[in-house]
Amino acid sequence: MVIKLADNIYSPLGVTTWENYQAVMAGRCVLKQYSLPDGSLYTASLFPEEERKDYNYTFFEQLCIVSAGDAIARANIDPKSSHCRFFISTTKGNVHLLANGDTERALLGSSANIICSHFGNPNPPVVISNACISGLSAQIVAMRSIEAGLCDTAVVIGCDIQSEFIISGFQCLHALSPDECRPFDKDRCGLNLGEAAATIVYSNSGNGQWVAKAGAMCNDANHISGPSRTGEGSYRCLQALNLKPEELAFVSVHGTSTLYNDEMESIAIDRAGLADIPLFSLKGIYGHTMGAAGILETILSIQAVEHGIVFGTRGYHELGVSRQVNICAENRSTDKKSFVKLLSGFGGCNAAMLFEQTDNSTTHNSQFTIQQLNSLRINLTADELVELYRTYVGDYPKFFKMDPLSRLGFLASEMLLKQLSNQTIKQYGILLFNRTSSLADDSAFQATIQDRSNWFPSPALFVYTLPNIVTGEIAIRNHFQTETNFMVLDAPHTDIMAEQIALAAQHAPQLAGWCDVDTDGHCLAALVAVPQYTYKETIQQELNKILK
Repeated sequence: MVIKLADNIYSPLGVTTWENYQAVMAGRCVLKQYSLPDGSLYTASLFPEEERKDYNYTFFEQLCIVSAGDAIARANIDPKSSHCRFFISTTKGNVHLLANGDTERALLGSSANIICSHFGNPNPPVVISNACISGLSAQIVAMRSIEAGLCDTAVVIGCDIQSEFIISGFQCLHALSPDECRPFDKDRCGLNLGEAAATIVYSNSGNGQWVAKAGAMCNDANHISGPSRTGEGSYRCLQALNLKPEELAFVSVHGTSTLYNDEMESIAIDRAGLADIPLFSLKGIYGHTMGAAGILETILSIQAVEHGIVFGTRGYHELGVSRQVNICAENRSTDKKSFVKLLSGFGGCNAAMLFEQTDNSTTHNSQFTIQQLNSLRINLTADELVELYRTYVGDYPKFFKMDPLSRLGFLASEMLLKQLSNQTIKQYGILLFNRTSSLADDSAFQATIQDRSNWFPSPALFVYTLPNIVTGEIAIRNHFQTETNFMVLDAPHTDIMAEQIALAAQHAPQLAGWCDVDTDGHCLAALVAVPQYTYKETIQQELNKILK
């Protein structure tokens, strides 16, 4: 059983969960219009400039520390315990530091270490950077880690701050609305961005009244930046939760206010038999808070159920999607005690979690087996990847549109799957780790916005500044519609990698391992094909062998 002990939200609307809940109930927001160097307008929910000061920590790190500190104090746990682990959800972390040439502090693993060191935690932190579903991915990873006995408590922090890097990228994709967003409305024209940090402390015991009952991640294997027209990924996630619609207070949807996301979600919800369940989006209050979204929106949904409320969707007036889903325009009452949180993101990733105000959740033990694993290692330069492609693949021209990280992961998966050609291959999950996240692509994109007199943010580059895009490319190539995830570590800790791969392999066989490209163009992939229910010790032995 995984119990929520405490939580915190630190946003422009308040520094505690309660302050944020009161702001939402009052319909308050601080969405405001801003401009980019090219004169284009966007609307966002940002912290005031006077708060955005770097002291010993960057602003991103400060937000994480303040939010986690409040939640840890409320949970009354010892963050220095070896039985406590930190899971950090973010898409871009300190990426704004690239403008000053600080590549080391921009590494997600480096900033995660700084945050955990503040609390004296002895375990290497795990960063989940899985596009917009990162906040739910991190909670699912934490839930599994507790259920498997890898830790007793988990501090799950989600945070992203906005910078010219991120805002210009979304703008060049034509995804931003110049006005306040309107989720699911017929006049919606794009999303707003937002800033926040949010933390949940989970435990295997305690006095918490909320249980993280189930979670699922599925790739729709459709397109790296466009959702499935049939809502396949979100629909599969909802199916996996084995829902009882009559028990649900609501579904807290992603609701980004983009044309295709809202349409996709409405189709998935309708297909899952949830069209009559109340739905709401919080993007019209907070904007899209990226790595914080899944955690912030989960916490506020818990508050809503505790107070018998279904939130209204700020900005929504008239249904603008093809399915007759039950979007709440105004706050309404409920007496139900469970809800679903739903998210989707670039790279084809989707996630859903079921939460319940009860204590009767059970843990399912799986039968692990000793397996002979297939594995593969690639250690080349980025230029040499093209020759490898021509030698071993040659029939997938999309390869030449990919960034080096996606090329590396794609080639490693192709060559590993060929080793398995004599086996029955159905659906593999994909779980990749690295140290540099997407730093090489981040640096390349930063170069397109560094010179204000020659400002040309590149949409083709921006999409690949999400490291999980490589998992999407592999899923699309092989039509894998199962779980995909991307984690960042400060080094290839094979013990942590093996633990997380073994947990993921309880749900599906995995293509998993290390996949990293540094700023000098050096590429290292070490992948393992892991059958379902494989011992973590077996996986670690294979990882140690190929990562020497």
